[in-house]
Amino acid sequence: MAPIGFHPRRLGHANLFVADLERSVDFYSRVCGVQLVRREPGIQAAFHSNGNTHHDIGLIQCSGGARRGIGGFVQPSSFRGHSPGLNHLGWEMNSEAELIAAVERAEAAAVKIVNYANHQISHSAYVPDPDGNYHEFYADVVEDWRKIFNLEREELVTERWDWQHARPGLEPIHPPEHERRVDDAIFHPRRITHAVLAVTDLERALEFFEHVAGLTCAERNAASASLHGDASSLDLIVIAAGAAIAPGLQGISFLVDDPAGIERGERLATEHACAVHASHDTGTKRSIVLEDPDGFLVEFYAPRTARMPLPDAQRAGDNRSWCFAA
Repeated sequence: MAPIGFHPRRLGHANLFVADLERSVDFYSRVCGVQLVRREPGIQAAFHSNGNTHHDIGLIQCSGGARRGIGGFVQPSSFRGHSPGLNHLGWEMNSEAELIAAVERAEAAAVKIVNYANHQISHSAYVPDPDGNYHEFYADVVEDWRKIFNLEREELVTERWDWQHARPGLEPIHPPEHERRVDDAIFHPRRITHAVLAVTDLERALEFFEHVAGLTCAERNAASASLHGDASSLDLIVIAAGAAIAPGLQGISFLVDDPAGIERGERLATEHACAVHASHDTGTKRSIVLEDPDGFLVEFYAPRTARMPLPDAQRAGDNRSWCFAA
């Protein structure tokens, strides 16, 4: 396959279909410490951010049928999300001009793009991977997303993006980080860093992520691979699905500043009867893995070294926690 290469900077967010929106909003706020910054009642959605981007986590209530935005625009999440699962992973591009150039390459190569959306704060193209998981490649288009993403506003934000007639700005828009802290939360992470995705065909998935998405494969073994964007060292771990691991999103990871934050969080999580899936203290990181209300794994980790190797592939068949254990 000839390279298409969206070449995003980094993973910006994970957007999840959830069984109970309010229960998940409470978990990601009160337990995970990611601040609720926007609600969109018209599509039963909520967004959480730690200030490094407009949202680290998006949540949308499971339902069937169309989810409509401004002017009746049928949103990319429509006719999907009947049960909890991944809506999409959001990949931050360097600029709108680079996004449009990548879209032109993809269109010329007949790569399937399922939707184009103007979210007011960003413009997006949605591309399915070989397993049907959606990947949003987006470029921020406003300097201050907080004027749109705040709890005072609840109107619909999404409409069709006419990329072919857009006049993109050539300069990147990367608003400075502004830390948001949920003071009484159990954990205080800095930002989302990577996701773990199980796929039915590892080789076919890597062809997509390297040649279409334009990610760099940093390391791989027989059962998994780690990939990253142009401005990061780890954004995605792809693992081979099997008898013990179903295809789809397995979990997400949040960076915590130091191991003491993990120790404190683990103590409080135990006291509050949170669903602790695993706890690891290795030579490369200190981490704890929780289960969110829908069973997604949520890791909080503090690295001890700059490089975190892939977990041992021989443990891939044991359970989902192996992919967070390096």
